[in-house]
Amino acid sequence: MNFDYDFLGVGGLALDLALQVEQLPLADEKYPAQLTGKLPGGFIANATCAAARLGLRAAYVGCVGDDAEGELLRADFVARGVDTAGLVTVPGEPTPFTVVVTDQQGHRAILLPSFALYRADLTPDQLALARRAQIVYTFPRDLAWCQQLHAATQDSGGALALDVETAISLPHADLLAAIRLAGIVFFTEASFAAFDRLAPQTLIQPGQIFVITAGNRGASAWQTGMAEPIFRPARVVEKVVDTTGAGDCFHAAFMAAHGPGADLPATLEFAHAAAALKVRHAGARGGLPTRAEVETLLNAD
Repeated sequence: MNFDYDFLGVGGLALDLALQVEQLPLADEKYPAQLTGKLPGGFIANATCAAARLGLRAAYVGCVGDDAEGELLRADFVARGVDTAGLVTVPGEPTPFTVVVTDQQGHRAILLPSFALYRADLTPDQLALARRAQIVYTFPRDLAWCQQLHAATQDSGGALALDVETAISLPHADLLAAIRLAGIVFFTEASFAAFDRLAPQTLIQPGQIFVITAGNRGASAWQTGMAEPIFRPARVVEKVVDTTGAGDCFHAAFMAAHGPGADLPATLEFAHAAAALKVRHAGARGGLPTRAEVETLLNAD
């Protein structure tokens, strides 16, 4: 099938209130902080912008409030070449925000307030967009959410990709069922630890790829039929400015590089190179690289 979009991000959108501190806070202490910006963010939205920057035809599905923050998020998508046909403005609701605290070494902590828009149902028009995308990238918000998006990809021959984070509070059985619907599943080490009684060889389904990231140490990838994972270390970056959005950029780059007959080790190398370029800049979307920039870095080795 000819797809209208290479990449569709669904959910995971917020405005980041970015604070700079000397060191990340501890309990019962007060710390001076500098507000460095009110920046577009949200892990799925960041990856969607990264995909567009890497040359994919990208679109986004989600919700914002009818406020200045919602207008800012919509405008940033447009400026980055992301189709906003699936971005719904909901009257009377505030646009979600997060608080991102970054220290002098580039380490960060993220606070995630709860908002009603995070629980909004997908509309028929939004699901219609999912049927026009080759990759639908989202997170396991709940099982019904994943089942709807999986059904849309099955209708069109596309694929569902999931980002499984530790902040996701889905019942274990539902999370397992959601994971089984996806073609590519991204875990952090911490989120994969929730399945410590299940070896990857028994958890992974035919045709799936699991990617387990370990921050600045690197990432492993499993594919059906592999006895051992493929591991590639992260690239060394002399001056890390901000790690916010690095994982989102890594995910987008992995999906941009992965295709029929793609070499899995080379795909990991491409994703690491993209993330290494990203962390040299501040903000979740600052410094998102182009495909040419990633390839230039790889060719310089």
